[in-house]
Amino acid sequence: MTVRDFQMKRILLMVVFLLAMFGPGGATAGAPPSEGADWPAPAAEAGREAGSVRARASLEIAWWHYREGRFQRALALFDQVMRGTGPVSLRQEAQWGKALCLDRLKRKDEAAALMEDLHRQGVRTRELERWLSDYRRGRAIVRRSLQESRIRQEAAAAAAAADPDALSRFARRNDRALRRCIAPEAFFEAARALRRKGRTAEARSLQERLLECTADRYDLRLGIYAELLDLADPVEMLARLGEEKDRAGVPASYRKGLDALETEALRRRLAALSEKDPETEAVARRILERNPDDPDALLKLGWHRYHAGRLSEAEALFSRLRSARPDRPEASLGLAHALISQKKFGEAREALQALESPYPEGYRSALLRLHLEEGSYWWKKRDLAKAEAAYRRAAELNPDHGAPLRSLGWVLLEQGRASEAAEVFHQAFSLEPDAEGAQGSLLSLERAGRFAEAHRRAENLARTDDPSLGRAAADHFRRSGKALRAASTAPEGTDDAGPWSTVQASYESRSGDDGTSRLKTLRIPWRLYLPAGEASLWTLEVEGIRLDSDDPGSDPFVGSAGLAGSGTYDASRWESSRWTAAPSVALVREGAWDLRARVGLTPLGGPVDPVPTFSLELSNPRWRLEVHQESVEDSFLSWIGRRDPYSDDAWGRVLRTGGSAGWSLSWGNGTWASLRVGADHYWGEGVWRNFSLSGDAAFGRSFPWKAGTVSAGAFLSAAHYDRNSDFYTLGHGGYFSPSVFVMTGPTLRFQTEPDRTWWLDAEASAGYLYYETESSPVYPRRDRPERYAGDRFSGLGYSGSLRAVKLLTPHWAVGVHVDLDKSSGYTRWSAGAGLTWFPAARSTLGRTPPRYDAFFRPPDR
Repeated sequence: MTVRDFQMKRILLMVVFLLAMFGPGGATAGAPPSEGADWPAPAAEAGREAGSVRARASLEIAWWHYREGRFQRALALFDQVMRGTGPVSLRQEAQWGKALCLDRLKRKDEAAALMEDLHRQGVRTRELERWLSDYRRGRAIVRRSLQESRIRQEAAAAAAAADPDALSRFARRNDRALRRCIAPEAFFEAARALRRKGRTAEARSLQERLLECTADRYDLRLGIYAELLDLADPVEMLARLGEEKDRAGVPASYRKGLDALETEALRRRLAALSEKDPETEAVARRILERNPDDPDALLKLGWHRYHAGRLSEAEALFSRLRSARPDRPEASLGLAHALISQKKFGEAREALQALESPYPEGYRSALLRLHLEEGSYWWKKRDLAKAEAAYRRAAELNPDHGAPLRSLGWVLLEQGRASEAAEVFHQAFSLEPDAEGAQGSLLSLERAGRFAEAHRRAENLARTDDPSLGRAAADHFRRSGKALRAASTAPEGTDDAGPWSTVQASYESRSGDDGTSRLKTLRIPWRLYLPAGEASLWTLEVEGIRLDSDDPGSDPFVGSAGLAGSGTYDASRWESSRWTAAPSVALVREGAWDLRARVGLTPLGGPVDPVPTFSLELSNPRWRLEVHQESVEDSFLSWIGRRDPYSDDAWGRVLRTGGSAGWSLSWGNGTWASLRVGADHYWGEGVWRNFSLSGDAAFGRSFPWKAGTVSAGAFLSAAHYDRNSDFYTLGHGGYFSPSVFVMTGPTLRFQTEPDRTWWLDAEASAGYLYYETESSPVYPRRDRPERYAGDRFSGLGYSGSLRAVKLLTPHWAVGVHVDLDKSSGYTRWSAGAGLTWFPAARSTLGRTPPRYDAFFRPPDR
């Protein structure tokens, strides 16, 4: 210890002594002015505690060391006083001094413990309050800094983890920190990681909460809005960004960043809109106001105008984009489509040719469309050669697709090159089996006359599970007259699946001589139709017939009248009327060639025994071949025979045995033509044999009208008979048999489409009629010189028929018919009604009854 220090110590001891003797406030006087100004005076306690003098002296020395910066020595003295038994105020002052020393020695936590203890003891000085406040603030800053560091580390670890749930756990665990806006950058990165890992709902929730913590942190706030662009709908983001820009006090740089985000939101909204959406134009225009050369906006707006039919505007936009961005091939593609739609095929071709390999997506489809549209244009212009060339280019460009080939097939078919069209359609169908290709293939084969091939193909289509192909097959079957096949193939043809039955009553009158050639007939046929399988139909028929020829008078010139050895007229041998019946059974079987076979008997009873009848017909849409043996129904004599009223002879019951061949052709525009030739041998009991040749030709055109089809055309019919046997003496047959017969004129027919609840068929023909009959022996089977004179007629001939049927209930239909004919040496008319019963309920008359039920067909059709 130096002399100076020793002297100072002596002085201090004296001061302490004097203070103890004369001044109780000396303890405060020795405290540092900056720390002890408000310290409470311990005067009362000093008076009561005489031993406090030494403690106060130690405090003074401790404060002296403190002021001199000897904090460790001051600390020891303060600690000694604080642990002593002096007054409370002295111990509190010593605790305060010790805390200050610890603070200066960087032992703030120990100092804080002493300060907190003083505070709990009720010490409330300004210096203590200020020190604790500063300490607590500093500790809070340290803790927050540590917490932020921890949160950032946890966020980074959770983002790096493979399990997305790690991020969810991080957010839940630190929810309180998020509410206090601690380390928002860490939560921002966690939200980004959640978005990358597909947890978009959680990511958006975090970003929305971060907005509440970043009102003035503009850089981070821009990042949050940028992230929300990927998480929220662009429409919502546009509204929110607009509100954010309008927020008061935001800096210009921040508003500029929001403008960029708004532009991006507009682009995303535009990308989400379809090219046809009305909003597309408004959004694209907003983008172009910000950036007039924005390629995506130009492209989208161009397509929008294209789809709106504003083709010249679309063309201008695509051209503008191509000029601004030559590197965007979509501009040339759009321009080509706009030009194609305006039929500017040459310019469209140039736009596509400007593109270089490797060609962009959509190039081939645009080029294909160019060829197809060009083909369609020339097809409509009826320049079929140019249309064919365009479609061939399309087919060459796209050999693996059926559409170009189908279009080529239709053009070839319209040019009449049906066989080529059939091959093209078959190739298209093999690439893409669809209804259009099937229809084209079948139509082409039909027009090429390859009906057997068409039938086989339709059968294959009918066996597929595709309803559209089944309908194509059914349409072919309908066109070729195969109603049974069509009914079993088409899904909507179920009404034709069951049997039906028809009963009919009709009255017929034929002009002629009283008692001989005149004939009145009442016919009551009953028929039962039984479908068998998908292509066969059985018909059972029994027809009741009443014949009436009137009274011939008392001495008619019939039979053996006038022959030597003939007796007198016996009226009981001459029948004026008779009931009879004729049974038959028929089979229809549809196939590549349709078969119709029928066997039966001529009417039972009568003077001459019944004879079997039959018919056999093979047909397809172009050919019809048939052989037959049928009753000649011109008169009582020809139909069931007569008994000679002058003797016991019987003769008549004439049959015609022969056949015919028919050919017909139709074109796609509805034009049709037909030709038929036939030959018959006429024979019967005691009847002069005869032979005839006949033929018909017709042409016309059919077109749809209202609920059906109208066919208009012209016809020519001709016939020749070797002999005139139109008489009623022995050896003759009583039927019209001219040596020359010609009739020609117009014909008109209207027929409704089948598959309705009603059906109508009306036809009429009229024109020039000429026939000539030769003279004929009165008794051709006997050598007699008498002859009947020949006859000749030239004038108007006509014929017509009407059939109408209505479905009254699901099981019953009723119909009427009227027929009129003046196309021979006599006039015939008939009228009647019929009732049809369907065992299974029906919603329409179907197609099969009009095709095969005899009630629906006029005679001799």
